[in-house]
Amino acid sequence: MKNYIYCLFSLLFISCASQSEENQVINDFIKQQYTLDPYIRVVLDKANSRMQPLEYYEKAYQDRNIHLGDMKRITPNGYPPYNWPIDTAQSKILKEKYKNDTITYYWKKKDFYRPKFKIISMQELNSTSNAINKKFYNSTGLSFSKPVITTDYKYALIYYSVFIVGGHTGGKDETILMENINGKWKTIKTYSDPNVIN
Repeated sequence: MKNYIYCLFSLLFISCASQSEENQVINDFIKQQYTLDPYIRVVLDKANSRMQPLEYYEKAYQDRNIHLGDMKRITPNGYPPYNWPIDTAQSKILKEKYKNDTITYYWKKKDFYRPKFKIISMQELNSTSNAINKKFYNSTGLSFSKPVITTDYKYALIYYSVFIVGGHTGGKDETILMENINGKWKTIKTYSDPNVIN
């Protein structure tokens, strides 16, 4: 009986620690995005799939030896040589870990420390007669996934999209690679589709 209780508390502790680390990644990501664009006022309520950042990163990794000018699916920002801290083996482990994570997560205000965003649904965003749409018209919005964190808690991937509320053009879709540096998650690389012009 003692072993059973010990195992139960151990699982609960690990789950809480993992959730805390995810929240830290998300909030460090939000702070960095807000610094780049202080007009971010809206977050879509439905989190993107965790498989999206893995797929983006995996495509970029597979296309790493394709020369510039050739058709790349996903490319890192900046100039070569590129660093690939998540290799094929680690990518397979992460895909296996998150493959059953199919329950859609809906963001809540408590997920974000600061700043406070208005969390809206896609239906509210697309409704032109909606009071929320009118209030936040021309503001920047974010849609993003929950983070994918490596097993050593050193790197994290997040897929995100930036859009304009009431705008008729799409935003940029990117995956960012973050590194845990002294307890803070810093963006070290961004991956995007070079064939899409925004």
